[in-house]
Amino acid sequence: MKKLLPLLLLGANSLFAQKVDLDRSYFNVEFQTLPKRYLPIEKRTYGVHVKAMPVISNVFPETRIYDNIKVDGLTKVEASPAIGIDVVFEDFAFTGNEIKKETITEKDNNGNVKSSTTYYWLDITYSARGHALIKAPFAPTKTELASAQQKQEVKATNRFLVNTEFKKPEETSGDEKNYSFTKLVHYVGQKSTSSVAAQREYDSLKQRLFEQTLRNYVQNSINELNGFLVENFGFYTVKKEDFLWILDAKTDEGKTQSEAIEAVRMLFKEMKANESTETLEKQLQPLIDYFESLKKKYTENDKGSRKMRYSAYYNLGKIYYYLDKPEKVIKEAQGLIDNDYDTRDGKILIFDAEQLKIIFDESKYNTRHNPSPKL
Repeated sequence: MKKLLPLLLLGANSLFAQKVDLDRSYFNVEFQTLPKRYLPIEKRTYGVHVKAMPVISNVFPETRIYDNIKVDGLTKVEASPAIGIDVVFEDFAFTGNEIKKETITEKDNNGNVKSSTTYYWLDITYSARGHALIKAPFAPTKTELASAQQKQEVKATNRFLVNTEFKKPEETSGDEKNYSFTKLVHYVGQKSTSSVAAQREYDSLKQRLFEQTLRNYVQNSINELNGFLVENFGFYTVKKEDFLWILDAKTDEGKTQSEAIEAVRMLFKEMKANESTETLEKQLQPLIDYFESLKKKYTENDKGSRKMRYSAYYNLGKIYYYLDKPEKVIKEAQGLIDNDYDTRDGKILIFDAEQLKIIFDESKYNTRHNPSPKL
């Protein structure tokens, strides 16, 4: 009987291991995308000056253009901005219209034409001129410098590139950039089976189409400019959902894990993109300790134990990732790989952590939770 008891216990443990079922439990996070160019916190300000010719300002007023130019994470000021943006919309003019057509045929299985329909639509072309002069510290990034170095190395070994002159990063940086809005803009009407209907659309709605296309052009130009400014200097707030792996079982461990994920949801819900994660990290410490304890609690090599350790490594890796601790993410991810249960997730975590390290190195910030500038 004494020899049988360990066997029974082993059988029970194996049975438990086979029944381990992990479910995804979701939580919300909030953080910033970091800019390519560095600006000290106290200098995160920008100013905008707008000039629009009457043909544009009569349809899209200068005040509206001014209000729509926004750089997330920076403060718009009237005097002494770190980034100066002079926006000029010079012209928007009709250059021509054309009725275009397309014939669509339907064939049977033998290739014989069953039916043929010709569609017509209106294509109006406008010429638009404008630009934004951006005065800001456009110092070359490490990525730009590395790319330039790589081009020079390839040039030195490629006979077909020997006479090619690649621009150096400093030649395209400096303190000013001209962002162009000049382009040809098209209005494309709805397709119709009548060429007369397409022409009538232009004749009856000429002025309305002009104003509608002009408004779209100006707004799209503003959106493109905002995107460029945010990419280089802004701190765009990202809100997303992610998940941890939690045991689905009506056991003491299952109940503990249910409490754990509820705590994770509540704590991460308080995360703000422009607030430090220092307090959040302290509040999460009991949860971190709990997931750490699972590695020592489930030490067997059976599938169930490896699944429990996998969840512990994975959950810790995710928590550290959103606390902006890439080195700790890599440590947990490597443990996940060594645990040898779904190693692919460990490789993904390492890739994400390495990318985060590059972003921190490039932007000169070490967190995705930076405060708004105090003026």
